[in-house]
Amino acid sequence: MLDTAFLYFSFIAGLVAFFAPCSFAILPGYITYYISKHSIEDKKRKLIKNIIQGFIFGLIASIGFFTVFGLAGFGVIAIGQFIKQFIPWIAIATGIILIIVGFLIFFGKEFLFFQAPKIEFIKKNEKTGIYLFGIAYAIGSLGCVFPIFLSIVIQGIASKSFLDGAYTILAYILGMSIVMITITTLTFATKYLILSKLEKLLPYFKKLSAVVLVIAGIYMIYYQYVFFI
Repeated sequence: MLDTAFLYFSFIAGLVAFFAPCSFAILPGYITYYISKHSIEDKKRKLIKNIIQGFIFGLIASIGFFTVFGLAGFGVIAIGQFIKQFIPWIAIATGIILIIVGFLIFFGKEFLFFQAPKIEFIKKNEKTGIYLFGIAYAIGSLGCVFPIFLSIVIQGIASKSFLDGAYTILAYILGMSIVMITITTLTFATKYLILSKLEKLLPYFKKLSAVVLVIAGIYMIYYQYVFFI
């Protein structure tokens, strides 16, 4: 039976993960470059065309999300089916670590698990560049929120079937993609205003990601203890 509660959690975690400082920092620069590249054309363009352009930008970048998180998540879940008997204990241990890391982050401790790759996506073909930007953004986000993604992958392995586990990964990717598409669409429509507002909120999203980590840890321990131990 599909764990709908964790499915919702995975989706919300994806929403929060988008605002990871490790990756969000590269968003304004690239979108600014992309918009300025079309600045002459934009003077004659109606609002609806700007919105469509922003939507397409977010959609292509989201394919980069699916590439990174899909390959990593689905691959680990597939391999994890062979060690499923050990997952309850691995999940409990991971849950404890998540709670500790969550509290440390909440009270100001800095963690960098990965670093965004230096991909020269600006020099690429326009659509290819956006796709590579999405890949770089996804990998960069793991630098700050890797424990969140790890909790989703482990819970996915613990699911009744590979398909159930895949749904949790898809929910996470969908959460990030919806935010990317929404922000890029609004940015193209408002010309940077939405980005400047969001940058001021980043410290609060960092605290929120810490809360998400603690909740994920508690849920993983509770779920494994009640249903498998």
